[in-house]
Amino acid sequence: MENRNIKKRFLPYSRQNLDKTDIEAVKKVLKSNFLTQGPLIQEFEKSFAKYVNSKYAIACATGTAALHMACQSLNIKKGDNLVTTPITFVASANCGEFLGANTFFSDIDNKNFCIDPISLEKVLKKKKISLVVVVHMSGHSADMKKIFYLKKKYGFKLIEDSCHALGGKYKDKKVGSCFYSDISTFSFHPVKPITTGEGGMITTNNEKIYKKLLKLRTHGIHKNSKEFSNKSMAFDKNGKRNIWYYEMSELGYNYRITDIQAALGKSQLKKINKFFKARNKIAKLYNKGFSKNSLIQTPEVSNDVKHAYHLYTILINFKKLKKTKNEVMMNLKRLNIGTQVLYIPVHLQPYYKKKYKYKFGDFPKSEKFYDNCLSIPIFYGMKKKEVNFVIKKINDIVKI
Repeated sequence: MENRNIKKRFLPYSRQNLDKTDIEAVKKVLKSNFLTQGPLIQEFEKSFAKYVNSKYAIACATGTAALHMACQSLNIKKGDNLVTTPITFVASANCGEFLGANTFFSDIDNKNFCIDPISLEKVLKKKKISLVVVVHMSGHSADMKKIFYLKKKYGFKLIEDSCHALGGKYKDKKVGSCFYSDISTFSFHPVKPITTGEGGMITTNNEKIYKKLLKLRTHGIHKNSKEFSNKSMAFDKNGKRNIWYYEMSELGYNYRITDIQAALGKSQLKKINKFFKARNKIAKLYNKGFSKNSLIQTPEVSNDVKHAYHLYTILINFKKLKKTKNEVMMNLKRLNIGTQVLYIPVHLQPYYKKKYKYKFGDFPKSEKFYDNCLSIPIFYGMKKKEVNFVIKKINDIVKI
């Protein structure tokens, strides 16, 4: 009877959690004077910067917009070379392509599934690299100390794609603090640690980068009277600034977030610690539940990392199991257990295969991860009996 009741609720691999306080925060904005370009955006940014311990935070439309602007703020241009990992969403690579940069890849570490510093240095020795985009896969930080050493040695700019990792830590530093990097980016898609529906955030400790990002977010427009070029238009005959005046000093975008989204984000951020604790509690149950299954490998967590567990990804030995990944996923779906494959290696996407001639075998560790990985349900609000149900059904299916 218990299992029958659980089956009535579909368990996705991740999902948002909204409560009355979130709804009330949004309703309050809907009744206010500002639906966009109002005070809630700065309030959200200040709260976020304080949480991750960065000097600046810039809210924007999506995680992809955050990566795009981050690259441009670091002056990435046509002909520059970017390196990232194949195991990521395509945006981590596309952000350089938008600006005419060339995209190269570095294989992953077999333990944390993030970019491998040893593989990265092999790329750095062969090519002049302008930018490295590190991805904190599933919510586990990459080895930032080693990557920072390479940054100093080879002189590249460094972006942390932290879209999975809000709430996580590396060596007691919050992910997003930019202690080791120039910029960190976040996504607020509904499956991420907190949500604004769609939305993103950029953090940095560099004032120059911050000011450039503000311009890029709003069409390249600014209202800083000290930087105005057209003095005769900007000021009246008495030298006072014309209050309506603005200037577009460079080409930018409409990558703004709305006050509606910012209100939701600010409300969600207040709950990030309990979201983090709940996901870690579920992860511990999974670790124990799969510990005796020789066909399943659970995530390893480095001693100096606090895992955010945006994803809980297991590796299944499908070769020994003698079942395909699709069969396992379909069997679980029939039991209302949602799973996902994250990610298809970016170098094997048709765009990158065609442009750069990438092929199977180029990044064997990434390809092996793809062959065996499966992300299973983990989200705030998931009940212990639901976690146990997932464990039982996966163990029932993944056995010889």
